[in-house]
Amino acid sequence: MVMDNGWPVSFVKGMLDQFGQYLDVVKIWDPHLRAPESVIREKIKAYLDHDVRVQPGGIFMEVARIQRIENEVMPRLADLGFNVIEVSSTATTAERDLGSEVEFIHKARELGFAVFGEVGKKFPENDATRKSEEEIDEQATLNEFRALLDAGAERVYWEGHLLRRVMGDNPEELLAKRHKGTEQVVRLAKEIGPDRIMFEVSSLRPLLNRRVLQFWLMTLFGPEVNIGNARLEELGYLEALRSGSHPVHGFGQAGDYPWIRALENDRAPDYAWWSEALHL
Repeated sequence: MVMDNGWPVSFVKGMLDQFGQYLDVVKIWDPHLRAPESVIREKIKAYLDHDVRVQPGGIFMEVARIQRIENEVMPRLADLGFNVIEVSSTATTAERDLGSEVEFIHKARELGFAVFGEVGKKFPENDATRKSEEEIDEQATLNEFRALLDAGAERVYWEGHLLRRVMGDNPEELLAKRHKGTEQVVRLAKEIGPDRIMFEVSSLRPLLNRRVLQFWLMTLFGPEVNIGNARLEELGYLEALRSGSHPVHGFGQAGDYPWIRALENDRAPDYAWWSEALHL
């Protein structure tokens, strides 16, 4: 899933012609829904023409639900061309009511939307899935994942700001925390199934932090791991990272063109070149 950070439609069309085959879902972030309606419709159509599903940001729907106007907003979103709704509670400080979330998922699906849930909040206050800023409450996290998936969510985003605080987002932090934060993430992902999780990497973090955390998720779950909040303009770089033909600094040779080095060292075709950083 990529974030559309307000790019002009002409740029979007050009990027889709080049890299649309790698893209599954786009999130048109709420600040950019302030554009003229004609532009929004044209942009959504460009994505749909490339078989990319389109959703508004989760915060957009959080606001609508706080105002109790979701029944008015969702048909309007469908009319604009959106076909995915995110069910989240990441920005509000209120405790999450899973019963209400399940009811909302059913309502969105009845209106024809695919639904993606989200687990975790951007900040630790009133986040039931965390014991502290850097420690996950594993049972509460499992409960949220299961409730959303059982209610009909196709996949569930795992909040990126939570993941970077728990695991780290630079090489030193990631390696230092791998036997704590990373092990928690791996245990939970294996319980749920990594293919049902979309791991967010905040598009607002600096480039090197984004790249390092994307790389780390690939070392944990393989090159095909679901990554969310990638930047549209960086799709080519992300695919190069998935192929092991692009370097990530801070992990020694484990991040230095790992697939190419595996070829040079006559590794077997099934060698998991992407997981070398875990053995540092």
